[in-house]
Order: sequence, then C-alpha cells, then structure tokens
Amino acid sequence: MHNNPIDERLAELQQAKVIEIVYYGAGAGEKALDLARSAILFAEQVISMIESATPLPTPIACQEGCDFCCRNQVELTPPEALFLGHYVDRHFTDAQKEGLMGALHRSLELQARKSKLEMARIRPPCPLLRDRKCSAYPGRPLVCRAMHSLDAGLCETGYKNRDLTSPPFYAHRHEVFFSISQGLLAGCRAVGCQSGPLELAQALLDYLTQPRPMERWLRGEKVFTA
Repeated sequence: MHNNPIDERLAELQQAKVIEIVYYGAGAGEKALDLARSAILFAEQVISMIESATPLPTPIACQEGCDFCCRNQVELTPPEALFLGHYVDRHFTDAQKEGLMGALHRSLELQARKSKLEMARIRPPCPLLRDRKCSAYPGRPLVCRAMHSLDAGLCETGYKNRDLTSPPFYAHRHEVFFSISQGLLAGCRAVGCQSGPLELAQALLDYLTQPRPMERWLRGEKVFTA
C-alpha cells in the first residue's frame, strides 16, 4: 500500500481499537463509522503531541485551493471507504451524487489497463475534487490527511512536469498516518472482515451501488472490489 516506515506500536494500538469496537461497540452502522473515526482521532492526537513537544521549524505551505496532491491515486482501507461513502450519502444532494457517479465512472475508465506508474504520471483529479476543493473534506481518508508540503511552488512545478519526486514534507506525519492505516488493515483481518487496500473511485462506487454496505462488511462479506 505504501513504502513509508511503520511505527509498529501505533499500528498495534489501532489494531486493538478495531477489535474492541467490532466486538464491543453498539450498532452495526456506528461500529463501522467508529473504526475510521477512531483512527483519524488517534492520528491527530499523536501528531499534536509530537508537534507540541517539538514545534515545526518550517510552516506547512498547504492552503485552501491548492489541489496538486488531490491529483494522485488514493488508496484507503475498508473502514475509511465506509466512512467516506457514508459522508457522501448523507451530505451530497441527489444532483451532486449523480455528478459524482459520472466522475467515478470516468476515473475507472481512465484507470483501465494502466499501471500504477502510468496513472501516477497522468495525475488525474480525484473524483471528489470540485473547484479545486475536496467536496468530501470531513470524510477524507488518512492518506489525504497525511499529504502536505513545505513548498507549494515545488508542488506546482512537479505537477506541470509530471515529476514523481515528492516535495519536502515532515516524515513524522506520514509515519503516523500510515502506521495507523496499517493498524486498521490488521484489525480488519483479525475480526474476519474484508481487509485489503482499496482504490478510492472503485470503493466509493461499490459503497453507493450496494445495499447496506456497512452491515454486510461487518458480517464478513466482500463488499468492495479489490
């Protein structure tokens, strides 16, 4: 799913949280949503503690309307796909959902028969991107929350030149988010739920076109196209 270093302790703690929620949480829908909520909250708390102890030497350059990192392929875990799909289902109008469905199909058509490297060089916009903003920002996956840059100019240059070199960033932020993502996947495996990494467009399409995806996923059914 990624090549970032993993903090095994963070991954183990998140895995334990998944098991606790699935076995002892109340209500299938709330259980499914709490899995992603717990991971997001945990990641934010850990990063806050790290950066409170050691302030960032260089400010993060990301600002609203800067969308270069939203033009990459996004992988997410099943709990995050359920969380994102639920957000879209609750907050998008029928017209917005119809537009999103078209964007999802176009994204999947573009991906067909292309390698990840080819897609990385094409850098198409995320299906959720609207007017250079994420239309589902509160529901975005961990990998999106991890993305940041210390130099917006390099982000723009890299996008225009189709350069796959990452701009400067804080490694601890990536490590925290990706470690917790691994903990989510490990927890899913431990409780017998579908646990492989998913591609955002396909996962969101699966959620929006199937009945009761959260309940079925918690029962161990294969809800998402791997």
